[in-house]
Amino acid sequence: MEQLLGIQNVTKTFGKFVALDHVNFSVSKKEFVCLLGPSGCGKTTLLRIIAGLEEPNFGSKILLEGKDITSSPPSKRNFGIVFQSYALFPNLTAYQNIAYGLKNKKLSKKVIDEKVREALSLVHLEHIKDRYPAQLSGGQQQRIALARALALSPTFLLLDEPLSALDAKVRLKLRIEIRKLQEKLGITTIMVTHDQDEALTMADKIVVMNNARLEQIGTPQEIYENPKTPFVADFIGTVNMLAHEGTTAAIRPEHIQISETVSTNSIQTIVKAMEFRGAFYRLFLDITDPNYLVADGLLAVDVPASVIKKLNIDKESVLNAELPQNHLVTYA
Repeated sequence: MEQLLGIQNVTKTFGKFVALDHVNFSVSKKEFVCLLGPSGCGKTTLLRIIAGLEEPNFGSKILLEGKDITSSPPSKRNFGIVFQSYALFPNLTAYQNIAYGLKNKKLSKKVIDEKVREALSLVHLEHIKDRYPAQLSGGQQQRIALARALALSPTFLLLDEPLSALDAKVRLKLRIEIRKLQEKLGITTIMVTHDQDEALTMADKIVVMNNARLEQIGTPQEIYENPKTPFVADFIGTVNMLAHEGTTAAIRPEHIQISETVSTNSIQTIVKAMEFRGAFYRLFLDITDPNYLVADGLLAVDVPASVIKKLNIDKESVLNAELPQNHLVTYA
């Protein structure tokens, strides 16, 4: 894929505090990239630098189609930005909020009206164009903020935790809508999030950050199945961190197999707790072999409800947990 954006050696300090430490990665055209990491890791600062809202330290470079835009003001970058707080003008209707940026471009009334109506159609909110922000739900406000950004026909779309202020159902619906819209328009997008599910379900590529640095870059599947560091393994989804004979290994709960018989890679365990999750149960097992240590104390294992019933598993059941070698990710 053709590279659109290049982040080269981007560093940012605030006094003695290092917010970004020599960050490097690229974004291809039409790609949806998620910057994922815990609070304070530097992801929002990086997004603001890409947008031109923050200046990086000397030696940092932001390249757009090979051109250095590091010193270009936000108005010259043609990036659409959607913030977590929506940032809608409370005294303007939905229509007027979307039209605001277009008016600053000195476009004709006819062109502005066409672009606003097109943007409202994209987010399926034509029917609320005359309502004020206070009359809209959180999800509707976020979609109007998205429509306002898209109306400007940006080269790039930057999303700063756009769904974090919404309730779970609305968040799920909107992440599907945003992804479908991004694919339909073919607009290159970078989204900041601390939500692993959002990153795994929406992104073409995930950039995992921690303590101002990049931990790993890859597709959702690569990040989930082959975490390069213990931090990535622990941060993305649920994982068991096992210490055995001087090595540490990570394995997902769904990859551990339960049986009543002993095999080469199995360890004896006792069921200490069970959580019903619908189609499966999550078991928490105590490993009887003292040579194995689990970071959280108990081994988490996902077992289909049908297997639970078939084997008559209950608390204090003695089970053999098999750890398939092809699913164990080891760290020195």
